Amino acid sequence: MTCLEKIQVVSQQESAVSALDGWLFTDFAGRDNLTKDLLQLPLDGMTTRRWIYIVPPTGEPLKILHKIEPHVLDALPGEKKFFYSSQQELKEQLSQYKDKTLALLWDPDLPVISTVDGGFISLLQQEGIKITSAAKLLQRYKGILSAASIQSQERAASLLYKIIGDTWDFICQHYKSKEPLNERAVQIFILEQFYKYKLTTNHSPVVAFGAHSGDPHYEVPDNGGKIAEEGDIIQLDIWAKERLADDGQGNISAAIPAYADISWVGVFGQTVPEEAEKRFSVLCQARDSVATTVAEAATKGIRLTGAQLDLQVRSIIEKAGYGSYIKHRTGHGIDTEVHGSGVNLDGSEFPDYREILLGSSFSVEPGIYGEDFGMRTEIDIYIDEAGMPIVSGKKFNQGKLGNYSIPQQKILTTKDVL
Repeated sequence: MTCLEKIQVVSQQESAVSALDGWLFTDFAGRDNLTKDLLQLPLDGMTTRRWIYIVPPTGEPLKILHKIEPHVLDALPGEKKFFYSSQQELKEQLSQYKDKTLALLWDPDLPVISTVDGGFISLLQQEGIKITSAAKLLQRYKGILSAASIQSQERAASLLYKIIGDTWDFICQHYKSKEPLNERAVQIFILEQFYKYKLTTNHSPVVAFGAHSGDPHYEVPDNGGKIAEEGDIIQLDIWAKERLADDGQGNISAAIPAYADISWVGVFGQTVPEEAEKRFSVLCQARDSVATTVAEAATKGIRLTGAQLDLQVRSIIEKAGYGSYIKHRTGHGIDTEVHGSGVNLDGSEFPDYREILLGSSFSVEPGIYGEDFGMRTEIDIYIDEAGMPIVSGKKFNQGKLGNYSIPQQKILTTKDVL
């Protein structure tokens, strides 16, 4: 399916439930990489003026191009073209869409997809064009995984669980030998496993010891970071995807693999501190409530939003007395990008009111972060054809990592060799 065909399919799906006359794509001076990615345009193509590409749910798309750059959209389908060299000419060409509703990469709550500049939005409104967010279109375009991508995510998640087990064994060996172990050494070990299993990632994993675990996006410093000490909480957060995958028809492609993203918690010692046990128990209850709620909703034919699920998780953590320890949303959409275009579990920071659709995938990663230590437990879920939530990677591991269940229900200790 070409990008145009896919855009029109998702536009038809969305126009069936809301008024929509087209999806307007635009870029000025090559600044919008998201738009170029969606339209499969070169990221390094040279443009210095604005171009516009309007795709109706059915029929031929329209190109509006500057006269000094008339060929920048030649790779895209469509013979209908208008050219301009002044703002007045541009306005005249846009005026044909007066009273029409066009979707844009813009949303009042989701800045991550809001790549259209405010000046252009104002110009459209001056011409009487009604604008609406393309968030739901983007969700359908990129945030729904194919069967091949789901299988790729399953394989990647299964490997990540194995890597967590091997990493914990590596940590335990250092504990027992009393050989000093810093955060960088663990991080390098994980990256070596990614290479071994032909996985790729967009960033090094999070490895945080002790108080560093209170920082959700902790970065290991160049000096190697903290050396593990008795009783330190250890937070491991790893994400990766296969480098290549089969699309189910014998075609091998880097466009198929979907990310897996998991987090596990351990303690550098033989026993788990009481407060750590308490916090982790709350997190497990909050995390597991998501799959339960999604499953119950599916049996009733109800579609939930990301905001609803996030607020549910927050309420559990707040009732346990840890509301002030929450630093981030419950989860994010996952597709071929680790932070994907599908629904985020967020009802607070960037509220996501989109419904969770069949074939979508998202992380569930509630966290409790104090100055002494922090922790989060993370799984990935995808929604199957019946609307039921499936924990990625669980089936290939028979739901176990050593003597530990998937999802994690107990904090790891250095007694455990996985």
